[in-house]
Amino acid sequence: MFRILVKKYIHESLLLWLACALVLLFFPWVRIWTVSQFELSGFASILEQFRSFEKFSPVPLEQFLTYQGMVGFTFDEPVLLLCILVWSISRGSDVVSGELNRGTMELLLAQPIERSRLFAAHATVTILGLVLLCILVYAGIYLGIMTNSTPVSTGGSMRIPFLNLDVGIPLSPKRQEWVPLRNFVDPFLYILPTLNLFSLGFMVLGISVLLSARDQYRWRAIGLTIGIYVSQLLLFILSKSTPSTHVLTPFSFLAAYQPDWSVQRIHRHRAAAWSLWSDGDASKIGLDYWMSCMEPPAFIAILLLLGTLAYAIAWRVFTRRDLPAPN
Repeated sequence: MFRILVKKYIHESLLLWLACALVLLFFPWVRIWTVSQFELSGFASILEQFRSFEKFSPVPLEQFLTYQGMVGFTFDEPVLLLCILVWSISRGSDVVSGELNRGTMELLLAQPIERSRLFAAHATVTILGLVLLCILVYAGIYLGIMTNSTPVSTGGSMRIPFLNLDVGIPLSPKRQEWVPLRNFVDPFLYILPTLNLFSLGFMVLGISVLLSARDQYRWRAIGLTIGIYVSQLLLFILSKSTPSTHVLTPFSFLAAYQPDWSVQRIHRHRAAAWSLWSDGDASKIGLDYWMSCMEPPAFIAILLLLGTLAYAIAWRVFTRRDLPAPN
């Protein structure tokens, strides 16, 4: 019966998954192709005009002038986040309230299967689908790095005989060469950001499943999940706005979604970036100090822990509640 339920949930979610998968595979490639068409050093003067907005960025604005930084900003693109959220919210809200809404939950539970196994079958399909979507995001980024080239301007040079030394000629006209993007960007940098994306999707999925397990109407579970996410987003923006509101940072789970900072951290300290904890910045105090001690895997672990907690509460609620009769 468990296998039959898995097939049922795969059939119900396949079309949505394919639509999200298509976007998540090709969108990163298209974005990287767009970025690779420009020589980023030419944007330095433009970037200075946005210096006042640097406080809203988890990394210095100079990251916009590096190819690894610009590729890393793919994880903040609304299109990418929208696909992950659509999958997490739509499938999470369907597990209990969706079946109740359609009047099919009573038919399912009339079969020889426990509620916990029904819950586990849905979780297996949904979480596996989320894992595969995040793998496709990384595949799109990897293909974008490996298949694109970027223009690089170089000046003239002359070789000094016998020394095998090239010396630049300052007054010579510059020429433009197309260099493979993989010469500037290592795809390895984006493994942890991809895991961070999965952990965010898993956290939202847990919230959606919890609200679905407690409610009878799917539309209400979807609305509440979206409302929670938007309120967390506003709280996160508010925590970045002024020093006095910085204390709100721990109250938004979006503070643990730091793909841009992860790219910068791995690029500069590759070995330390894979640990949970490190020596913090002694110049910072309080909350800032403790956050400076946390490495990228720690933020991933926080989101996974919160998502697992939400799933555990949802399982307990679903297995113990009295389900209402179909409308």
